[in-house]
Formats: sequence, C-alpha cells, structure tokens
Amino acid sequence: MFSRPLRAINTEVMLFTSSEYNNDVEDLQEGINSWLKAQPDNIVIEDIIYNHCGISSRGKDILSMAIISRTASAKELE
Repeated sequence: MFSRPLRAINTEVMLFTSSEYNNDVEDLQEGINSWLKAQPDNIVIEDIIYNHCGISSRGKDILSMAIISRTASAKELE
C-alpha cells in the first residue's frame, strides 16, 4: 500500500479483467505487460492489486488486476 497520501488528481487506476481477453490467462498477461511497457518513463506504479474469484459456472477462471499509477515528481526522476 501507499507510504504516504497521494493527490487524486495525479493518480490513475487501470483495470484489467480476464473477460476482456476471452478468459485466456496468457492473453491477459500479455495485455498487462504490453500496457506496462507502453507507459512513459515518468510513470510510477504505486500498487498492483490482483484478484482471483475462482472458476465461473462456464469453467473459466475469473481474474482481475488493478494497476494504480501516477506521474513521477521531478525529485523522483533525478
């Protein structure tokens, strides 16, 4: 979790769910990794929250991941 309060105006939450990737775990991982690699150098990841809800009635794993990020301060970039 956060070691200090963050200004909400600088914070972004990105949510990934397995249903977005046709319940394919490998595609979900690739999607998350692609998003992370596409972020500019001045982005700081504050937290990654993973949730596994189990297997649905259709036999598919239900996964979600929230990534909380913000723009780095000038001091952090030094």
